[in-house]
Amino acid sequence: MMVASPCINLCRMDARSGLCDGCYRTIDEIAAWSRMDDARRRDILAAVARRRQEHNPGKDTLRHEGDQHG
Repeated sequence: MMVASPCINLCRMDARSGLCDGCYRTIDEIAAWSRMDDARRRDILAAVARRRQEHNPGKDTLRHEGDQHG
């Protein structure tokens, strides 16, 4: 089974970070994805997870009951 792309169809490169706003990959990672083996793809997915956490700290955490933020 092939490792799926992290693309979420929000394809817009952030000029400051050099990362896609949707999937947190670099343009080089996006361009080479179809030619990568699954081991390299898993490496990229691990990097994507770290980047997402760095750029959106707390976004992936669950909200507590009674949290009033929308």
